[in-house]
Amino acid sequence: MRSLVLLIPVFGMSIATRAQDSLKKTVPKIYPLVRNLSIQKDYFGDSDYKLYSKDGDVQGEGRFSEQRLRISAALPVYTKNRWSMTASLNYTRENFRYYTKSGEDLYRKSDFNSNNFDALFSVGYRNFLFKKPVVYTATLIAGSRNFFDVKKLSGMVSASLILKATPVTVSTFGLLVNIDQSSLFPFFPVFSYWHKFSGSAWEINTVVPQKVIFRRPEVLHGWLSGGIELGGNSFFTGSTLSGQQGNYQWVANEMYSHVGYEYLFGKSVLLGVKGGFRNTISNRLVKVNERITNYESRTAVSSAFFNLNLGFILPGSKAATRRR
Repeated sequence: MRSLVLLIPVFGMSIATRAQDSLKKTVPKIYPLVRNLSIQKDYFGDSDYKLYSKDGDVQGEGRFSEQRLRISAALPVYTKNRWSMTASLNYTRENFRYYTKSGEDLYRKSDFNSNNFDALFSVGYRNFLFKKPVVYTATLIAGSRNFFDVKKLSGMVSASLILKATPVTVSTFGLLVNIDQSSLFPFFPVFSYWHKFSGSAWEINTVVPQKVIFRRPEVLHGWLSGGIELGGNSFFTGSTLSGQQGNYQWVANEMYSHVGYEYLFGKSVLLGVKGGFRNTISNRLVKVNERITNYESRTAVSSAFFNLNLGFILPGSKAATRRR
């Protein structure tokens, strides 16, 4: 099940697309923000961990490593006048290898694999407020372990006012509401700001509270970037650490500091690499549809990470001609 933290960039990309549509002239040499198909592979270094119950008791400790494969596809379903509809599908596979401490200098090796599917359906509506473009979006998310047996329904609604849209600056301000008991925040304001610096090839792309990215084009004919991003991930499990059976999920919010490079092959294939450091802000085991504060277990990890990503863009789509 995908964490709603990850929907912030989806929200930001949707608003950015609408903002650029309002420009009177196109922006040359542009960076493809939206990918219709994305394949990512993450490798996380070894990390020590310690598991705690809600009461603060130690439930286990040791060391583990992780790999994550994520495949995401988004397809425009309907676009007419002010309305737009998009269907998306996300698949995430987690591979963990644990070395659980069972005594003084004794560790027990174990592996855990998880497969999760998310089906998303979004509806957007464009209008004007205070003589400025405004975008309203509603998203329904169905999460499962095998695509057919739905374990959880959640979603979000949002509204964003486009404050400014010029060839060198795009800014928006809005509100995002999570319809999910396991989210850390039920609602929060979202501010996005993209700007190309005068007399420089560098640009800044900010979505508060999700990311701050600096990007430079035309580096070896590609894009060099660096910054900080708030990411999230979650997956279902059928039991707690004590063996109690039920419908549970691990919900993680993570901070990534990284540098990366991307290269566009032709007009439709974007290949990228990224590396840096990951720190966990919150990682909790909760029963599905329970509040995040009513958790069974919690932990925190930190490690280096390396990411390979491949994106595909529909030929002729507006996503292929987003900003630089």
